[in-house]
Amino acid sequence: MDAGRGLSGRSPDGVSRDAAYTVLTRLALAGLILATDVVLARVLGPAPKGSFALILLFSQLGALVLGLGMDKALGVIAGRSREDARRGFANALLWTLLAGGFGVVAVLALYHGANGPAAADPAGPLAALLPNVSGNQFLFGALALPAEMFFAIGLLGLLGRRRVGAYNTIRLLRRAVLLLLFVAVAAVARLSLDAALLINLLSLGVAALAVLVVASREQVLAVEPNAVLLGEQVRFGLRSVFGTLAERLQFRADAFLVNLLLGLTATGVYSVAAGLAETLWYVPNALGVVMFSRAVSRGSDAAGVASALTRSTLALAVVLSVPVALLAPFLVETVYGSEFIAAAFALQALLPGVVAYSVVAILSQYVVGRGSPGAYTVVLLLGLATNLAANLVLIPALGIIGAAVASSLSYGLTALLTVAIFRRISGQGLRETLLLTRADLAAGAAAVVAVRARLLRTRPTSATSL
Repeated sequence: MDAGRGLSGRSPDGVSRDAAYTVLTRLALAGLILATDVVLARVLGPAPKGSFALILLFSQLGALVLGLGMDKALGVIAGRSREDARRGFANALLWTLLAGGFGVVAVLALYHGANGPAAADPAGPLAALLPNVSGNQFLFGALALPAEMFFAIGLLGLLGRRRVGAYNTIRLLRRAVLLLLFVAVAAVARLSLDAALLINLLSLGVAALAVLVVASREQVLAVEPNAVLLGEQVRFGLRSVFGTLAERLQFRADAFLVNLLLGLTATGVYSVAAGLAETLWYVPNALGVVMFSRAVSRGSDAAGVASALTRSTLALAVVLSVPVALLAPFLVETVYGSEFIAAAFALQALLPGVVAYSVVAILSQYVVGRGSPGAYTVVLLLGLATNLAANLVLIPALGIIGAAVASSLSYGLTALLTVAIFRRISGQGLRETLLLTRADLAAGAAAVVAVRARLLRTRPTSATSL
């Protein structure tokens, strides 16, 4: 695919329709996440909201470490054949049970320390990392580890089978259940922090069950593990997990550092800024989902698709960031309340880096999907190092604004390095990767029409079909 063609023309794998459909569902997901965030902010207040954010971050990071890259490995393997997908899913189930169960026990021991759970004050290293979280709240985070693991691994397995619709629907389901239960409990009783954490566990369980149902219908659900394939999955996972962990820490280390240096209230306020800024990533992440499902398929023009998706999403991110930056103080105070007004200025400082990083969501999927996670891992480790160093300098000096500036700097560096890696692997030029064309605009409009027709269960006309 050349730059002029963009995403136009009928492709055998329907990439434009999948891209447009995924973007629409991700916009719905963004709405659910924003609504959930507002409910928590209004009902709990800054400090408990900070605790909730930290517990979720911890369980997600712990699941990532224990998963050992099994999610990306299953995605790549599931794309090869149905039989490989069946054996890969069986290995994923075994890994979740063993590693997830071990993780629950291990993190509780690391939290309570030598004195055990009966002691009044936890003395373990994880208690020092999360000094403002109670033992009961930490228990909810530990119990979420296996479910977070299987949710992440199973979704990537479905994506490897090109079940893009199911992938997006299950993500929507999890957030919809979370929001509905929050609102229901708040309407009839007091929504406490512990209740919110319990509801999070329930929503994870529903989403994991949905993954199992779809995998069964796809005929890739099995329970007999395969040692040879497991070894391949672990080897691939080890090559990708450190990069994924570095990326996640680059996004989330600032929240832990804000908690350690400024306290829970500042953490709760900063979580609003980070959450709002990351809504600009929902379109890039949606297109990254489509990109990964194509990159693992060797017969597709993955490099051309990556370039077309990247230049489209970068242009959209730039356009969307302008009103967000201008309206941030008004929106934050109106929606979240005056207690969170400082989040608006942190949001403005985050936006330049968030816009730059939008290209990473797509190009990284190409790099990993083409079997080169090692180079991308180096890029992410450099970005993480920059993030940590800048945060340690800027948070004491500027508070949450410093955390935002540090993240923006590290996101920009990571984006530049990722583009360089992509150019080396794919041979695509800067112009065809970063600059939008008229053909892209026409293809985007046609894709929206095709998705609308699909949702209405009608067939697109020949003038707009892809």
